[in-house]
Amino acid sequence: MITRIVVGLIALPIIIIPIWLGGALYIATVLAIGLIGGYEFYGLLATGGYRPARAIGLIWLALLILCALQPNMPLLSTALSAGLVFIFVYSFFQHEQPISTWIATSIGAIYFGVMMGQILALRLLPDGIWWLALGLLATWMNDTAAYFIGSTLGRRKIWPRLSPKKTWEGTVSGWLGAALMGGLVVLLTPVPISLSGGMLLGFGCGVFGLMGDLSISVIKRQVGAKDSGRFFPGHGGMLDRLDSSLFTLPFVYQIVLLLLVLHATS
Repeated sequence: MITRIVVGLIALPIIIIPIWLGGALYIATVLAIGLIGGYEFYGLLATGGYRPARAIGLIWLALLILCALQPNMPLLSTALSAGLVFIFVYSFFQHEQPISTWIATSIGAIYFGVMMGQILALRLLPDGIWWLALGLLATWMNDTAAYFIGSTLGRRKIWPRLSPKKTWEGTVSGWLGAALMGGLVVLLTPVPISLSGGMLLGFGCGVFGLMGDLSISVIKRQVGAKDSGRFFPGHGGMLDRLDSSLFTLPFVYQIVLLLLVLHATS
């Protein structure tokens, strides 16, 4: 527990400072996190015998993330289709399980490239820093409340096959905590949304956070891995810390885009 706390305190400014400053530092941070997470993801798939082309996948992943630097991401569809064709042709030359190479490489690059690209794009939107703060803090509160309530009061298992430690008591507490945090961020920051809207968005982050957590859990269980890596001592790999945010922050990004469209047409 002490190791987890110390590592968490060290990692906190490494995340907060790039978010606050934005610009090239934030871009580099998102890109680095995406590449580390993608590397671990491909490692898990390789452990399961899926044969991803890791180097090609990571290059493709980075290009997909960087597509978010342009408003409306006009090059994203080009990068997606070109990558799919390229890795398919590359798979022709694999003597064993060529389709496995194509699918495994593609899913890793698209999953992390598109999701991390939307996390990058969220910071670039109007009031993006505050939207990003709402998503991150709601996700953190969801994970924290779910862990402490679940470990002390949890009795009813929510999905034992995928995550045997998760309980309904902890999960619902996490959702409520995320909703309260969403409302608190609205009260303390210039996020252009109502208090009830902030709480609803926070609650949504709690639900999507659970799905993100389970998404990595099911992969680890299928390939027989306890952690995605050892990047964070006492915490596991980057994926073990990133799993919830890969669902919650793109969710916030899509909601903000919808609000911007509604505002422009009103």
